Amino acid sequence: MLAGLLLSHSRRRHLLLLDAQDRVQARWRMTDPSDGFAVEAFSHDAARVSIATQRRAVSLVSAVQRRYLHEMGTEIGDFIPEVPDEVRLYSTTRPYRYAEPRLVRTSAGVSQRLPVTEVWNRPARRYRRMLEDGRDPNEALDVTAARVKMELAMNVALAEREAESQIIGRAGRVDPEVIGWRRVIRPELARTGSCGLCVAASDRIYRTDELKPLHTGCNCAVLPVKHGSDPGRSLNREDLDRIYGDAGGTAAELLHRTKYRVDEHGELQALLVPVRRGEPVPRLRGAIADDATPNTHRQLSIMRKLLAATQREGLAADDPRLLWQRGQVRRYERIVSAA
Repeated sequence: MLAGLLLSHSRRRHLLLLDAQDRVQARWRMTDPSDGFAVEAFSHDAARVSIATQRRAVSLVSAVQRRYLHEMGTEIGDFIPEVPDEVRLYSTTRPYRYAEPRLVRTSAGVSQRLPVTEVWNRPARRYRRMLEDGRDPNEALDVTAARVKMELAMNVALAEREAESQIIGRAGRVDPEVIGWRRVIRPELARTGSCGLCVAASDRIYRTDELKPLHTGCNCAVLPVKHGSDPGRSLNREDLDRIYGDAGGTAAELLHRTKYRVDEHGELQALLVPVRRGEPVPRLRGAIADDATPNTHRQLSIMRKLLAATQREGLAADDPRLLWQRGQVRRYERIVSAA
């Protein structure tokens, strides 16, 4: 039962995130990073997409955690996690000159958070720096588009983590048998393979008050642990036996030897990193859930719709925004044709 719930939630989450990433990446490609007004409009559009996706992801993860706990004999009543739209903390470890903190109050207390639009202003700054360093504009746009995708995934992961932490914390208070949680790997969703950091971190039980350490592109789920009941351990074992068998002895040994540590990041809090900075992290591939349509085709469709909306504004033929968007659509059409 728990394995089926886990798989169903993983697939729904994957599709939710995929759709949101396509929309935000397409919007970014249609934004001229040198146009301050266009960047501001993008930051607000991207923030709206991110917030809607975060809220939906929190709803999904809250429902599935309730089901996990119910199947394990624990009820948390009408408790609902309180996750703000501002999922990133405002780092006080060093001066930050681009935005002022927002004071956010939740059931967990008051905290200073990064405004939701600020993360979406960063791609434009990075794009401009790359051009100042002599990089090709198309390369800079592709690099920052990839970053946009990762930032959205991180926002969703942060929102889910906050919800999971509150729910499992609540479960531990109402049922003393709930002692913590376990990280559960999801190799079927890992396009680049199961990460050695996640595999290593899945080998322990975390306390109910511990945050899940994250890393970029992490697909791990969380399962509660009770005295005498640790379903995540057996699920991990099944997945690891399968991918170890597929990979062979040498690769499996590399994955098993991976060492990690938890770093505290001022904005993202607990992060999973290699023990030695810069050390490569081994990955083993599972059965990847292929997308029905390549993301270039999906994004091109969105870009064409955005261009049509801009054209309906009645702008002059030589308007810089219109010229940029037409150029990006033509470039992406060439990319799709060459694929």
